[in-house]
Amino acid sequence: MKIRLVILDGDGVLWDHPDLSALSLPFRVGNRDTIVDAHGERVRLIKGVRKLLRMLAKQGIIVTLATWNKPEHVTQALQLFKVDECFRVVEACFHPDKHLMIKNILEKLMDEGVTIEPDQILYVDDRTVHIADVRKEVGDVRFLQMHVDVKDPLEILRYTAE
Repeated sequence: MKIRLVILDGDGVLWDHPDLSALSLPFRVGNRDTIVDAHGERVRLIKGVRKLLRMLAKQGIIVTLATWNKPEHVTQALQLFKVDECFRVVEACFHPDKHLMIKNILEKLMDEGVTIEPDQILYVDDRTVHIADVRKEVGDVRFLQMHVDVKDPLEILRYTAE
C-alpha cells in the first residue's frame, strides 16, 4: 500500500545531535540551520530535512515526530528551526518506548478521523533498537534506518513515491 504517514525520529534524523535532552535550555538561533544551547553547544538541522518536509507535504503525506527527548527541548528546537508546523503530531517523551509514542500518534490521528494501517506507515530512525517492539505492538510498519538504508533525508522520498 501507499505510504500515508511518515514517522521521523529527532536525534540523528532531523538534527545532528545524538541527545537533544542532554543540552541546556534555553536554546537560541545560531543561523537558519543551527541552534545553540545555553552553554554554546551547537545543533544543526540535517541538510535536506527542510526540503524533505516540504516534499512530503506536497505528496499529501502526514508527517509526525516520535522522539525520546524532553518535550520542552524538542518544542524549542522545532520552533527555532522553524519546522514545527510541518508536524501534524509531535510525540516527544523522555522514555525509550517508541511503540507507545507511535500508538499515541495513531490514536491522535484516529481522533481526527484518520485511520492508518501499519503497511501505510514509514518509520525512520537512526537506530534499530525500537523496531521489534514497534512491529510487535503496532504492526508491520515499513522501516528505514537513517545513515544505513538512506544516507540523505531526501532519499526517503524514494520510499514514499512507490
